[in-house]
Amino acid sequence: MDMSQPKDLLSIGTFASMTRLSLKALRLYDELGILQPLHIDPQSGYRYYGIDQLLGARMIRNMRDMDMPLATIRRVLAVLPVSQAQAELLVHQHLELRERQLEQIKELARQFTQQLKPEANTMSLEVTVRDVPTQQIISITRRHTVDGLGKQEEKDIGALFSLANDYGARTLGAPFGICHGPVSEQEDGPVETCLAVDGKVEGRNNVEVKQLDGGKAACVTIRGEQCHYPELLGAYDAAADWIQKNGYETTQPPREVWYTGPGPDAKWEIIWLFK
Repeated sequence: MDMSQPKDLLSIGTFASMTRLSLKALRLYDELGILQPLHIDPQSGYRYYGIDQLLGARMIRNMRDMDMPLATIRRVLAVLPVSQAQAELLVHQHLELRERQLEQIKELARQFTQQLKPEANTMSLEVTVRDVPTQQIISITRRHTVDGLGKQEEKDIGALFSLANDYGARTLGAPFGICHGPVSEQEDGPVETCLAVDGKVEGRNNVEVKQLDGGKAACVTIRGEQCHYPELLGAYDAAADWIQKNGYETTQPPREVWYTGPGPDAKWEIIWLFK
């Protein structure tokens, strides 16, 4: 052992070898406060770890092998000394998320195969054109990935109906969403949850009141399984393709109208304005 090495501590190289974590990973975990050395030599800057840190480091390695984000790992480590059950719950929640992502990947792969053979696509979606009026809307805009988005939208819809009721305003039609940017497992929009209203309403908290322009729109109705992500992306594609093929241009981000909640009897509509 190097005589300058503190007694009963492991050098970063030995610790990396015993935990199968890279030196780069250990330095990153130190910077992020996830796994910090017990001692740093003030002269050389060398990091040293304790024997009792091996188990925690190996747990971190296992969580990273599960493709768990560092933010989630930090949460697991924070609750572990207090509640093993809570730590296990966080791991199971991550597993459930990964399983949902796998199902989405399988569906996207199926769609990709279908796109390679468009002549075999028997699930073509009908596009209709209609005039959409200019409306006063109340809305809540958030950044959110697709995971958990539906539950958040339900809460926001409830808040919008409550505000309209407080002012005695009449609601017009079903609530809808506007994706101002891509929404996926990685991308977070932003997404605007909207409700058209007739009457004087003032915004409060995170609710905005504004006019939403109308015009001609390509519309695609979807039902049941077609309303699930990522299947519903096909309806967006159908509306966009119709607009392009007929020599028009889109004028606004598309709208996703929710006539019902999700489920086997769901009925939604994609509305994309054009000129």
